[in-house]
Amino acid sequence: MPMGVPTKHLLLASMLLSSTLLGGCLTLTLQREIMESWREPPERRDTDITVGFSHSFETDGELDSVFHENSTVLVFDETVSMLVINFVAKFPYSSTMEDFVGNDTNEIRYVEARLWAPGSKASGEAPFWETKATQDITIREEWEEEFTEGTWELEVEARAWGVTTPIEQLSFHDSFSVYATITKPCVHFPNTHGIDDNGDLECTFLSDLEG
Repeated sequence: MPMGVPTKHLLLASMLLSSTLLGGCLTLTLQREIMESWREPPERRDTDITVGFSHSFETDGELDSVFHENSTVLVFDETVSMLVINFVAKFPYSSTMEDFVGNDTNEIRYVEARLWAPGSKASGEAPFWETKATQDITIREEWEEEFTEGTWELEVEARAWGVTTPIEQLSFHDSFSVYATITKPCVHFPNTHGIDDNGDLECTFLSDLEG
């Protein structure tokens, strides 16, 4: 059972008294043993790091679709155990609109996302993951393997519409979201870590401790 507060206070008083009466290594050893007995053991746990973005289109009455692009990076080290990608694209009334404006080349209304492993984009290699959507779609993919260490790049380019009208039922906005999440171990030290703003235990990544 955990040591109660009154017992801790009693031992602390005893330790201080010993420090007064005794000297040398014996006192230091006693102090260390008592302090260590109060420490809660560290807890190893997995935590997630997520990067990505979402976007809702607004064309401000323009007839042409508008272009949007974005990119971000995610650093993989040897402790990363899992990668998950979530991708959602929404194109309201897409089948009806394409009857009027056409989309034979899939370049008028689309979202294309890619994840590049380190060095692959510059060398002309294929991306680790890619997808292109011209209709409503929801994708979740995950991998558990040994990943290439280094800086990975998540990028997206899209062209779409967004129309706001006085009649809400006639308004529509194309949109997408794409997020990449890696899982890696970290260590929670109860005596130094607290709880973050999301209510999760704070911790230090194992890769930082080993570095």
